[in-house]
Amino acid sequence: MQATQQPDYQAQSTMRWLANRRGRAAVSALAAILWGAAASAQPTTPPGTDRIDKPVRIIVAYGAGGASDSIARFVGDGLSKRVSKPVIVENKAGADGNIAADVAVRASTDAYTLLVSGSSTHAANATIYRKLPYDPEADFTPLATMASTPFVLLVNPKRVHAATFKEFLAWAKKESNPLSFASANVGGRITGELFKQRAGVKAVSVPYKNSSQAMTDLLGGQFDYYLCDMVTALPQIQAGTVRALAISSSERVQSLPDVPTLAESGFPDFDVSSWIAIWSANASTPQPVARLLSRWIADTLDSPNGRLFLIGKGLIPAKVAPMHLQELQRRDTKLWGRIIIDAGMQQP
Repeated sequence: MQATQQPDYQAQSTMRWLANRRGRAAVSALAAILWGAAASAQPTTPPGTDRIDKPVRIIVAYGAGGASDSIARFVGDGLSKRVSKPVIVENKAGADGNIAADVAVRASTDAYTLLVSGSSTHAANATIYRKLPYDPEADFTPLATMASTPFVLLVNPKRVHAATFKEFLAWAKKESNPLSFASANVGGRITGELFKQRAGVKAVSVPYKNSSQAMTDLLGGQFDYYLCDMVTALPQIQAGTVRALAISSSERVQSLPDVPTLAESGFPDFDVSSWIAIWSANASTPQPVARLLSRWIADTLDSPNGRLFLIGKGLIPAKVAPMHLQELQRRDTKLWGRIIIDAGMQQP
Protein backbone atom coordinates (compact mmCIF):
# COMPACT_ATOMS: atom_id res chain seq x y z
CA MET A 1 0.00 0.00 0.00
CA GLN A 2 1.17 3.55 -0.67
CA ALA A 3 1.83 5.88 2.28
CA THR A 4 -0.81 8.57 2.74
CA GLN A 5 0.60 12.06 2.26
CA GLN A 6 0.32 14.15 5.46
CA PRO A 7 -1.65 17.44 5.21
CA ASP A 8 0.42 20.61 4.96
CA TYR A 9 -0.85 22.46 8.02
CA GLN A 10 1.29 25.50 7.34
CA ALA A 11 -0.29 25.83 3.90
CA GLN A 12 -3.76 25.52 5.45
CA SER A 13 -2.98 28.30 7.94
CA THR A 14 -1.75 30.54 5.15
CA MET A 15 -4.94 29.91 3.18
CA ARG A 16 -7.11 30.89 6.18
CA TRP A 17 -5.15 34.11 6.65
CA LEU A 18 -5.53 34.98 2.99
CA ALA A 19 -9.24 34.27 3.16
CA ASN A 20 -9.63 36.76 5.96
CA ARG A 21 -7.50 39.44 4.35
CA ARG A 22 -7.91 39.21 0.62
CA GLY A 23 -11.01 37.19 -0.04
CA ARG A 24 -11.85 34.09 -1.97
CA ALA A 25 -10.08 35.03 -5.17
CA ALA A 26 -6.71 34.88 -3.47
CA VAL A 27 -7.61 31.59 -1.81
CA SER A 28 -8.56 30.08 -5.14
CA ALA A 29 -5.31 31.16 -6.75
CA LEU A 30 -3.13 29.77 -3.97
CA ALA A 31 -5.19 26.60 -3.72
CA ALA A 32 -4.61 25.95 -7.40
CA ILE A 33 -0.86 26.32 -6.92
CA LEU A 34 -0.79 24.04 -3.87
CA TRP A 35 -3.04 21.45 -5.55
CA GLY A 36 -0.85 21.38 -8.64
CA ALA A 37 2.27 20.89 -6.56
CA ALA A 38 0.67 18.11 -4.53
CA ALA A 39 -0.67 16.39 -7.65
CA SER A 40 2.72 16.43 -9.32
CA ALA A 41 4.22 14.79 -6.25
CA GLN A 42 1.63 11.99 -6.20
CA PRO A 43 2.16 8.66 -8.05
CA THR A 44 0.37 8.35 -11.39
CA THR A 45 -1.60 5.31 -10.19
CA PRO A 46 -5.03 6.42 -8.94
CA PRO A 47 -6.04 5.51 -5.36
CA GLY A 48 -7.43 2.00 -4.97
CA THR A 49 -5.58 0.39 -7.88
CA ASP A 50 -3.33 -1.64 -5.58
CA ARG A 51 -6.32 -3.87 -4.93
CA ILE A 52 -9.48 -5.05 -6.67
CA ASP A 53 -12.72 -5.25 -4.73
CA LYS A 54 -15.04 -6.39 -7.51
CA PRO A 55 -15.83 -9.94 -8.71
CA VAL A 56 -13.64 -11.16 -11.57
CA ARG A 57 -15.26 -13.25 -14.30
CA ILE A 58 -12.96 -15.33 -16.52
CA ILE A 59 -14.58 -16.65 -19.71
CA VAL A 60 -12.73 -19.52 -21.39
CA ALA A 61 -13.16 -19.98 -25.12
CA TYR A 62 -12.94 -23.78 -24.98
CA GLY A 63 -14.39 -26.70 -23.06
CA ALA A 64 -13.25 -28.14 -19.75
CA GLY A 65 -10.06 -30.15 -19.58
CA GLY A 66 -8.01 -28.55 -22.36
CA ALA A 67 -4.99 -26.28 -22.24
CA SER A 68 -6.91 -22.99 -22.11
CA ASP A 69 -9.25 -24.26 -19.40
CA SER A 70 -6.41 -25.60 -17.25
CA ILE A 71 -4.37 -22.42 -17.32
CA ALA A 72 -7.46 -20.25 -16.81
CA ARG A 73 -8.34 -22.14 -13.62
CA PHE A 74 -4.77 -22.01 -12.35
CA VAL A 75 -4.58 -18.26 -12.95
CA GLY A 76 -8.07 -17.82 -11.50
CA ASP A 77 -6.96 -19.54 -8.32
CA GLY A 78 -3.96 -17.21 -8.15
CA LEU A 79 -6.13 -14.14 -8.61
CA SER A 80 -8.57 -15.33 -5.94
CA LYS A 81 -5.78 -14.98 -3.36
CA ARG A 82 -5.39 -11.31 -4.27
CA VAL A 83 -8.97 -10.22 -5.02
CA SER A 84 -11.41 -9.64 -2.16
CA LYS A 85 -14.40 -10.79 -4.24
CA PRO A 86 -15.07 -14.14 -6.00
CA VAL A 87 -13.18 -15.16 -9.15
CA ILE A 88 -15.51 -17.15 -11.42
CA VAL A 89 -14.31 -19.27 -14.36
CA GLU A 90 -16.83 -20.15 -17.08
CA ASN A 91 -16.47 -22.23 -20.24
CA LYS A 92 -18.19 -20.96 -23.40
CA ALA A 93 -17.05 -23.37 -26.09
CA GLY A 94 -18.09 -23.29 -29.73
CA ALA A 95 -17.48 -21.60 -33.09
CA ASP A 96 -13.69 -21.71 -32.66
CA GLY A 97 -13.91 -19.41 -29.65
CA ASN A 98 -16.17 -16.81 -31.26
CA ILE A 99 -19.00 -17.53 -28.82
CA ALA A 100 -16.81 -16.84 -25.80
CA ALA A 101 -15.31 -13.69 -27.29
CA ASP A 102 -18.74 -12.35 -28.16
CA VAL A 103 -20.17 -13.18 -24.72
CA ALA A 104 -17.20 -11.53 -23.00
CA VAL A 105 -17.43 -8.30 -24.99
CA ARG A 106 -21.20 -8.02 -24.59
CA ALA A 107 -21.08 -8.80 -20.87
CA SER A 108 -18.20 -6.53 -19.97
CA THR A 109 -19.29 -3.29 -18.32
CA ASP A 110 -16.00 -2.81 -16.48
CA ALA A 111 -12.42 -4.08 -16.49
CA TYR A 112 -13.12 -7.32 -14.65
CA THR A 113 -14.61 -9.57 -17.33
CA LEU A 114 -11.61 -11.42 -18.75
CA LEU A 115 -11.27 -13.69 -21.78
CA VAL A 116 -8.86 -16.62 -21.96
CA SER A 117 -8.36 -17.66 -25.55
CA GLY A 118 -5.56 -17.25 -28.06
CA SER A 119 -4.56 -17.90 -31.62
CA SER A 120 -8.04 -18.86 -32.77
CA THR A 121 -10.13 -15.88 -31.70
CA HIS A 122 -7.39 -13.29 -32.10
CA ALA A 123 -5.56 -14.48 -35.22
CA ALA A 124 -7.01 -17.33 -37.29
CA ASN A 125 -10.72 -16.54 -37.10
CA ALA A 126 -10.31 -13.28 -38.98
CA THR A 127 -9.57 -15.40 -42.07
CA ILE A 128 -11.84 -18.37 -41.35
CA TYR A 129 -14.99 -16.32 -40.84
CA ARG A 130 -16.34 -13.67 -43.17
CA LYS A 131 -17.53 -11.58 -40.24
CA LEU A 132 -16.70 -11.74 -36.54
CA PRO A 133 -19.08 -10.59 -33.78
CA TYR A 134 -16.14 -8.79 -32.13
CA ASP A 135 -13.00 -6.89 -33.10
CA PRO A 136 -9.88 -8.83 -31.99
CA GLU A 137 -7.97 -5.61 -31.33
CA ALA A 138 -10.45 -2.78 -30.73
CA ASP A 139 -12.68 -4.63 -28.23
CA PHE A 140 -10.00 -5.86 -25.83
CA THR A 141 -7.19 -4.73 -23.55
CA PRO A 142 -4.27 -7.22 -23.57
CA LEU A 143 -3.10 -8.44 -20.17
CA ALA A 144 -0.71 -11.35 -20.76
CA THR A 145 0.43 -14.02 -23.17
CA MET A 146 0.53 -16.89 -20.70
CA ALA A 147 1.83 -19.95 -22.54
CA SER A 148 2.07 -21.75 -25.83
CA THR A 149 1.26 -25.35 -26.62
CA PRO A 150 2.52 -27.41 -29.52
CA PHE A 151 0.38 -30.21 -30.89
CA VAL A 152 1.25 -33.86 -30.58
CA LEU A 153 0.37 -36.40 -33.26
CA LEU A 154 -1.38 -39.23 -31.43
CA VAL A 155 -2.59 -42.64 -32.57
CA ASN A 156 -4.53 -45.39 -30.87
CA PRO A 157 -2.14 -48.37 -30.97
CA LYS A 158 -5.12 -50.73 -31.20
CA ARG A 159 -6.16 -49.12 -34.50
CA VAL A 160 -2.85 -47.86 -35.93
CA HIS A 161 0.03 -50.23 -35.29
CA ALA A 162 2.89 -47.86 -36.15
CA ALA A 163 5.44 -47.63 -33.35
CA THR A 164 7.31 -44.64 -34.80
CA PHE A 165 6.51 -41.62 -36.92
CA LYS A 166 8.48 -43.12 -39.80
CA GLU A 167 6.29 -46.24 -39.72
CA PHE A 168 3.16 -44.12 -39.47
CA LEU A 169 4.11 -42.01 -42.49
CA ALA A 170 4.90 -45.09 -44.59
CA TRP A 171 1.53 -46.61 -43.68
CA ALA A 172 -0.36 -43.35 -44.30
CA LYS A 173 1.11 -42.92 -47.78
CA LYS A 174 0.18 -46.47 -48.77
CA GLU A 175 -3.48 -46.10 -47.80
CA SER A 176 -5.71 -45.74 -50.85
CA ASN A 177 -8.63 -44.27 -48.90
CA PRO A 178 -8.27 -40.91 -47.13
CA LEU A 179 -7.32 -41.11 -43.47
CA SER A 180 -9.25 -39.21 -40.80
CA PHE A 181 -7.75 -36.93 -38.19
CA ALA A 182 -9.35 -35.10 -35.28
CA SER A 183 -8.84 -31.53 -34.17
CA ALA A 184 -10.56 -29.77 -31.30
CA ASN A 185 -9.45 -26.23 -32.09
CA VAL A 186 -8.16 -24.12 -34.94
CA GLY A 187 -4.52 -24.67 -34.01
CA GLY A 188 -4.88 -28.44 -34.21
CA ARG A 189 -6.74 -28.17 -37.50
CA ILE A 190 -4.08 -25.89 -39.01
CA THR A 191 -1.35 -28.26 -37.82
CA GLY A 192 -3.18 -31.19 -39.41
CA GLU A 193 -3.75 -29.38 -42.69
CA LEU A 194 -0.13 -28.22 -42.91
CA PHE A 195 1.13 -31.72 -42.12
CA LYS A 196 -1.16 -33.18 -44.76
CA GLN A 197 0.19 -30.74 -47.36
CA ARG A 198 3.84 -31.25 -46.46
CA ALA A 199 3.61 -35.04 -46.14
CA GLY A 200 1.49 -35.66 -49.22
CA VAL A 201 -1.04 -37.64 -47.18
CA LYS A 202 -4.72 -37.86 -48.07
CA ALA A 203 -6.78 -37.12 -44.96
CA VAL A 204 -10.00 -35.43 -43.90
CA SER A 205 -10.54 -33.43 -40.73
CA VAL A 206 -13.02 -34.49 -38.06
CA PRO A 207 -13.75 -31.36 -35.99
CA TYR A 208 -14.65 -31.48 -32.29
CA LYS A 209 -15.91 -28.79 -29.93
CA ASN A 210 -13.62 -29.87 -27.12
CA SER A 211 -10.45 -31.87 -26.71
CA SER A 212 -11.75 -34.33 -24.13
CA GLN A 213 -14.48 -35.60 -26.47
CA ALA A 214 -11.95 -35.98 -29.27
CA MET A 215 -9.72 -37.98 -26.93
CA THR A 216 -12.64 -40.21 -25.95
CA ASP A 217 -13.29 -40.98 -29.61
CA LEU A 218 -9.58 -41.61 -30.30
CA LEU A 219 -9.63 -44.19 -27.52
CA GLY A 220 -12.76 -45.64 -29.11
CA GLY A 221 -11.04 -45.98 -32.49
CA GLN A 222 -13.31 -43.50 -34.30
CA PHE A 223 -10.53 -41.97 -36.46
CA ASP A 224 -6.90 -42.55 -37.42
CA TYR A 225 -4.93 -39.83 -35.65
CA TYR A 226 -5.35 -36.75 -33.52
CA LEU A 227 -3.43 -33.44 -33.45
CA CYS A 228 -3.91 -32.84 -29.74
CA ASP A 229 -2.90 -30.15 -27.27
CA MET A 230 -0.36 -31.21 -24.67
CA VAL A 231 -2.60 -30.80 -21.63
CA THR A 232 -5.11 -33.32 -22.95
CA ALA A 233 -2.49 -35.63 -24.42
CA LEU A 234 -0.06 -36.08 -21.53
CA PRO A 235 -2.21 -38.14 -19.12
CA GLN A 236 -3.16 -40.62 -21.86
CA ILE A 237 0.42 -40.86 -23.14
CA GLN A 238 1.66 -41.54 -19.61
CA ALA A 239 -1.07 -44.14 -19.12
CA GLY A 240 -0.03 -45.90 -22.33
CA THR A 241 -3.48 -45.72 -23.90
CA VAL A 242 -2.29 -43.62 -26.84
CA ARG A 243 1.03 -43.33 -28.66
CA ALA A 244 2.77 -40.01 -29.32
CA LEU A 245 4.62 -40.03 -32.64
CA ALA A 246 5.68 -36.41 -33.24
CA ILE A 247 5.50 -32.85 -31.90
CA SER A 248 4.62 -29.80 -34.00
CA SER A 249 7.00 -27.32 -32.33
CA SER A 250 10.52 -26.62 -33.59
CA GLU A 251 12.08 -28.11 -30.44
CA ARG A 252 11.27 -31.12 -28.30
CA VAL A 253 9.27 -30.45 -25.16
CA GLN A 254 10.55 -31.15 -21.66
CA SER A 255 7.60 -33.32 -20.70
CA LEU A 256 8.06 -35.63 -23.74
CA PRO A 257 11.81 -35.64 -24.37
CA ASP A 258 11.76 -38.85 -26.44
CA VAL A 259 9.11 -37.69 -28.91
CA PRO A 260 10.71 -36.18 -32.04
CA THR A 261 9.60 -32.99 -33.71
CA LEU A 262 8.14 -32.99 -37.20
CA ALA A 263 11.02 -30.69 -38.18
CA GLU A 264 13.58 -33.37 -37.33
CA SER A 265 11.41 -36.09 -38.88
CA GLY A 266 11.75 -34.93 -42.46
CA PHE A 267 9.82 -31.64 -42.49
CA PRO A 268 12.33 -28.81 -42.02
CA ASP A 269 11.00 -25.57 -40.53
CA PHE A 270 7.75 -27.20 -39.43
CA ASP A 271 6.80 -25.17 -36.37
CA VAL A 272 3.20 -24.66 -35.28
CA SER A 273 2.16 -23.84 -31.74
CA SER A 274 -0.96 -22.25 -30.35
CA TRP A 275 -0.54 -19.47 -27.82
CA ILE A 276 -2.85 -18.84 -24.89
CA ALA A 277 -3.48 -15.29 -23.74
CA ILE A 278 -5.76 -13.32 -21.47
CA TRP A 279 -7.47 -10.01 -22.15
CA SER A 280 -9.84 -7.69 -20.38
CA ALA A 281 -12.95 -7.69 -22.56
CA ASN A 282 -13.22 -3.93 -22.14
CA ALA A 283 -11.19 -1.73 -24.47
CA SER A 284 -11.44 1.15 -21.98
CA THR A 285 -9.77 -0.69 -19.10
CA PRO A 286 -7.76 1.89 -17.11
CA GLN A 287 -4.04 1.30 -17.52
CA PRO A 288 -3.37 1.08 -13.74
CA VAL A 289 -5.95 -1.72 -13.49
CA ALA A 290 -4.53 -3.50 -16.55
CA ARG A 291 -1.01 -3.27 -15.12
CA LEU A 292 -2.17 -4.64 -11.78
CA LEU A 293 -3.95 -7.62 -13.36
CA SER A 294 -0.97 -8.26 -15.65
CA ARG A 295 1.41 -8.25 -12.70
CA TRP A 296 -0.74 -10.63 -10.65
CA ILE A 297 -1.08 -13.03 -13.59
CA ALA A 298 2.68 -12.94 -14.21
CA ASP A 299 3.41 -13.48 -10.51
CA THR A 300 1.10 -16.51 -10.49
CA LEU A 301 2.73 -18.16 -13.51
CA ASP A 302 6.33 -17.16 -12.67
CA SER A 303 6.13 -18.61 -9.16
CA PRO A 304 7.75 -22.01 -8.46
CA ASN A 305 4.29 -23.60 -8.41
CA GLY A 306 3.44 -21.83 -11.65
CA ARG A 307 6.51 -23.15 -13.43
CA LEU A 308 5.83 -26.67 -12.15
CA PHE A 309 2.25 -26.39 -13.36
CA LEU A 310 3.26 -25.30 -16.87
CA ILE A 311 5.96 -27.95 -17.24
CA GLY A 312 3.69 -30.65 -15.82
CA LYS A 313 1.01 -29.80 -18.37
CA GLY A 314 3.44 -29.72 -21.28
CA LEU A 315 2.94 -25.97 -21.75
CA ILE A 316 5.74 -23.63 -22.74
CA PRO A 317 5.92 -20.40 -20.73
CA ALA A 318 5.36 -17.31 -22.87
CA LYS A 319 7.43 -14.18 -22.37
CA VAL A 320 5.53 -11.79 -24.62
CA ALA A 321 4.83 -8.49 -22.86
CA PRO A 322 1.22 -7.24 -22.97
CA MET A 323 2.16 -4.32 -25.22
CA HIS A 324 3.48 -6.79 -27.82
CA LEU A 325 0.44 -9.07 -27.79
CA GLN A 326 -1.26 -7.18 -30.60
CA GLU A 327 1.93 -7.50 -32.67
CA LEU A 328 1.78 -11.27 -32.12
CA GLN A 329 -1.88 -11.26 -33.15
CA ARG A 330 -1.12 -9.40 -36.39
CA ARG A 331 1.81 -11.65 -37.25
CA ASP A 332 -0.14 -14.88 -36.79
CA THR A 333 -3.20 -13.47 -38.54
CA LYS A 334 -1.04 -13.25 -41.67
CA LEU A 335 0.90 -16.48 -41.10
CA TRP A 336 -2.09 -18.67 -40.28
CA GLY A 337 -4.24 -16.89 -42.83
CA ARG A 338 -2.15 -18.25 -45.68
CA ILE A 339 -2.45 -21.82 -44.38
CA ILE A 340 -6.20 -21.42 -43.87
CA ILE A 341 -6.73 -20.19 -47.43
CA ASP A 342 -4.52 -22.92 -48.92
CA ALA A 343 -6.41 -25.58 -46.94
CA GLY A 344 -9.83 -24.24 -47.89
CA MET A 345 -10.80 -23.74 -44.25
CA GLN A 346 -12.74 -20.51 -44.83
CA GLN A 347 -16.41 -20.59 -43.93
CA PRO A 348 -18.82 -20.04 -46.86
